This record gives sequence, structure tokens and C-alpha cells, in this order.
Amino acid sequence: MNNTNRALNRGVITLVGLLLLAVGGAAIAVGSIPSVSGAWKDLAPGIRTNLTSFFASAPLTGTGIDWWWIAVLAALAVVVILLLVFIFRQGHGHTGRFVDDAATAEGSTIVDSKVAEQLVQDALDGHPELVSSHVSTYRVRRRPVLKVSVTARRGVSPKDIVDTVETALDSLETLLGHPVLASVQVSGGFRARLSSTTRLQ
Repeated sequence: MNNTNRALNRGVITLVGLLLLAVGGAAIAVGSIPSVSGAWKDLAPGIRTNLTSFFASAPLTGTGIDWWWIAVLAALAVVVILLLVFIFRQGHGHTGRFVDDAATAEGSTIVDSKVAEQLVQDALDGHPELVSSHVSTYRVRRRPVLKVSVTARRGVSPKDIVDTVETALDSLETLLGHPVLASVQVSGGFRARLSSTTRLQ
């Protein structure tokens, strides 16, 4: 859960992975298969000559520099900028405020995310059917949402785990007097890994 579009995230990873796979496969083929290596040696001079002619076909007047080189450098600069933006957006979905109500005549209510996280964490720590648990807070569509990740012991029903987490979240909601939005992720055994619950109100 972060600010990055999930489809964009997976698309970039898939594209980069396929590109690296293709380059690596080609390099391995050239280095280990004699027929491919021989074909590459025959084709390489012609490819080099065609590329040189292509870049020399659009000279920048009076500079001795080709337009195509400038275009390639500009495209690479754009790619680098996009990658930097993509990298810096990672992990920025965390928020430090779980409740931040607007001020009224009676005052305002502010609850730090760490408080809500610790309350839920303390409630879950006492359950032996849980191997581990982790609670964090993210901002989703401008609203704070708790992400509760728990690992169940083998043989424990995922539904029972979700009910346990729901009870802890209901208690937090009652304590704060404020709606609690949460995403619950259960992992552990095969059945547990298939279970993922979103608690959005």
C-alpha cells in the first residue's frame, strides 16, 4: 500500500524484467552457441554501419553533432526522470495521523498512528494462534487505513483469525469513538494464504 499505481508498478517491473531477460538471453546465446556467435560476427559490421549512417543523416548545422544523438539523449533523460519519480514515490503511503478531526467549539481530536497501531498490536499479541502480527497505517484516498498483517499457526482457520482481528478493531473503534478503516491480511498455511479481508466502512 503506497502512492504508486499498482498497475504502473507491475507494468514497469514486468517491462524491465523482460528487457533484461532478452538481453541476457541474447548475450548467453552469442557466447555459448557457435552458430549464433558466427551469425552475430557476420551481422555486427553491417548493423554498425547502418547505425552510423542513420545518425549521420540528420546533422545539426554548424555543430558537427547529429540531431538523432540529441533526441536519444533527451529520451534517456526523460526515462531517468520518470524512473527517479517512480523510485521516490515508493513507500510514501505511510501517515503519522490516524485521527485528525477538524477543530470545533469543543476542540479537536488528534490521534497519532502509533497509538492506534500499538493498541491493536497489544490486543493481538495475547493470542497464541498467531505466530506474528504487524500493524501499520497508510493513507488511501486521503483517509487513514490500518494495515493488519498476521501469520497464523498451522491448522488455525483463517476465519477465526479474521474474527480475532475484527474484535480488536471493533474495540479500537469503540475506544476512539471514530470509524476504523482497515485492511486485514492473513498468511500462514495454504488456506490462510488464500484469505485476505478488507474492512472499509
